[in-house]
Amino acid sequence: MAVSLTDSATRRLVNFGAIYFAQGLPMGFAVFAVPAWLAEARMPTADIGMVGATTMLPWAFKVVWAPLVDRFRFRAMGRFRAWIVGAQLGLVASTVALLALPSPLDHLHALGGSLFAQALFASMSDVAGDGLAVEVLPVGERGLANAVMSGAQAVGNVVGGAGLSAVLAAAGFRAAAATSLLLVLAACAPTLLLRERPGERLLPWTRGSAALVAADRAPLALAGSARLVARSVLARPSARGLVVWIATSFLSGCLSVLMTASAVRDHGFRQAEYASLGALALAPNLIGALVGGRLADRRGRASVVAAALLFGAISWGGFGLLSPQWSNKGVWIVQALVAAASSGALSTVLTAFFMDVTDPRIAATQFAICMAFGNLGSVLGRASAGALEARLPLPGLALAAGTALTILAVWTANSPAISLLPRKV
Repeated sequence: MAVSLTDSATRRLVNFGAIYFAQGLPMGFAVFAVPAWLAEARMPTADIGMVGATTMLPWAFKVVWAPLVDRFRFRAMGRFRAWIVGAQLGLVASTVALLALPSPLDHLHALGGSLFAQALFASMSDVAGDGLAVEVLPVGERGLANAVMSGAQAVGNVVGGAGLSAVLAAAGFRAAAATSLLLVLAACAPTLLLRERPGERLLPWTRGSAALVAADRAPLALAGSARLVARSVLARPSARGLVVWIATSFLSGCLSVLMTASAVRDHGFRQAEYASLGALALAPNLIGALVGGRLADRRGRASVVAAALLFGAISWGGFGLLSPQWSNKGVWIVQALVAAASSGALSTVLTAFFMDVTDPRIAATQFAICMAFGNLGSVLGRASAGALEARLPLPGLALAAGTALTILAVWTANSPAISLLPRKV
């Protein structure tokens, strides 16, 4: 019997979980494992930051994919599914290229190019996956679904970061790349097995036809699409959410690079040991995502976003004040746990909020632009890490981050525009 996403909430959650795990795995490897590896090799902070920025760049400019995804489709396989299948094939191919690299430490440009290619196809999958989520998820399911999506991506981050870092330390780069390839192949299976809607084709050469929906009956001309995107993204609710998204992404990207460099170089952490902090932080990240998503579905978005920001402010401010105790690894572990819980809740609720304000006719484009602003903030934060480190030590930057998050929390709590939905759905 043919199975599809619109027939079952369980299938939707499993499918989106697998899609976002496949995206999170290479991101975790590039953002956590590789920087720790480079730090252990005594690479300068600026170089580590630039490698991270390069591998995150496709996420910042995934808006290039979005108009293509919205306007060009193989409708017999659904509005977005063919794009996801194609992107996952590219992700597999780029992982094979990573596996073929000789002596990556001696060929950093080739390493960066392969990681860039992985991120490029993962970002394409992300754009199409976001569009699919807007298309098939009922409003009352979006909080939970975004928690699952965020959680699955976090699991992918941890497996790619801590798991592959352990493989990297124990068996070398090629073994880590081979393990990554096997995991990516497994994560791609649900997309190949589940139709978007009943009656559509499973694969290009199988039987089936397009199941038309309302958005198909009201196509927009390119100029009309551009005007609608501009109005939607720059509207007050969306713009306010974007301010929070960009600012927190910048802080996260910058502090991630500086924390990795400081922990491995100055505070006795080994490469695999520090990367494993990501695995330890998985539990609070998932809890934060699930609790935040559920509360946002019931009480609106603004109060939960403000609470998550305040939680993060306490975390970073406390970490900065405890800098004399940084020789105690427990301080770093507690910071990882608390910051992960805050991040899980914040990203889940903001993602649900951006879905709320998205027009289905331009779902992939509008949502991708919102996500891209956050990714651009992360890229700029990583690229700025070396310059900021030269001007202000990490304890001062942690305190500054705590202050900035507190200001954002107060501002968000007084922003009713970020709570568009009824408090109960």
